[in-house]
Amino acid sequence: MLAVTDRRLQINELAADSINQSSFISVLEGQSESTFSDVIADSTFKDQLKTRLSESGAVLLRSMPIADTAEAEQLLLELGVKFDDQYLGGASPRSPLSEHFFTSTEAPAPYVISFHTEMCYLKQRPGKIFFYCITEPSTYGETSVFDCAEIFQQLPSELQDKIEEHGMIYQRYFVEKKARFFNVYKTWMDSLQASTRDEAEAACRQQGMDFEWQANGGLVTRAKMPGMIVDPVSGKKCISLTLYNGESAPYDMFKFKQRINPVSRFGLTSLVRSQYAKKNVFMKTLWGDGSDITVDETRTLIDTAWECSTMFKWKQGDLLILDNIRAGHGRLNVVKPRKIAAALGDPYSL
Repeated sequence: MLAVTDRRLQINELAADSINQSSFISVLEGQSESTFSDVIADSTFKDQLKTRLSESGAVLLRSMPIADTAEAEQLLLELGVKFDDQYLGGASPRSPLSEHFFTSTEAPAPYVISFHTEMCYLKQRPGKIFFYCITEPSTYGETSVFDCAEIFQQLPSELQDKIEEHGMIYQRYFVEKKARFFNVYKTWMDSLQASTRDEAEAACRQQGMDFEWQANGGLVTRAKMPGMIVDPVSGKKCISLTLYNGESAPYDMFKFKQRINPVSRFGLTSLVRSQYAKKNVFMKTLWGDGSDITVDETRTLIDTAWECSTMFKWKQGDLLILDNIRAGHGRLNVVKPRKIAAALGDPYSL
């Protein structure tokens, strides 16, 4: 039988400058010379994993004999995961690594990816997301995990009410030709997996998006989505959000300015703000009535999210399993190399 220690992340495993020094991530840590076959065959371990995921929404498998993404896929299939490989309408630039895993992000290394629940800007989204550490970062590069129920509970009541009453609108802009430098501008062909306008329009309808073709061949879409989802397991209200505007990314990078080269931070901040000065930008999050999320509201949402976060240091071979309603995620800045693979599973629809 596989010997496993069941614990929470310890202080020395968190980021040195973590805002929140507590952790809701359950850690199942291998304690023997077991083989991967032992892991697959151990029904007690698999039941324990499912129980911990149900309780916390975030489980980290550490020091387990999981050699690569192929073995991670095999274990997840043994757990009954239904992989979702399409990434239809997904916003992040990614590249395939194996049958079900792809690069977790190709965002610039100095960039801080803030709190988000995966693909919350679409009607069809993954119920779970999985991260496997191929190459652990030597400096920074922590993945941040957020307690979505705690975030919602800690928000001021006026913001809670606004989220529940209005929800969110995600306005996106897809280009016709692939961008040469700023790869967040995905083509509508790539993101919607379409070769014709008719196919793109059908994909928009499938994902609950209104759409408008632009004179330059680009496509603007708008999707109204809830900003809060009730977790079917715990019954708790969980924030469901990805926050894109001219203030959000600069403010995230400002919060961790001691870790980021000031020239790089200034350049990225200027680039982001220049994009949001345009009529059409790759993504913008609005209130469900179409009004802007103010600077103060943006900062309150970001501050609250980081206060409810766990930022842990990766080790090679780690497998992180997140419930995509209960737990949001992000990425801190990194000094390369770092290689984290991601996969999506157990999709659900609103």
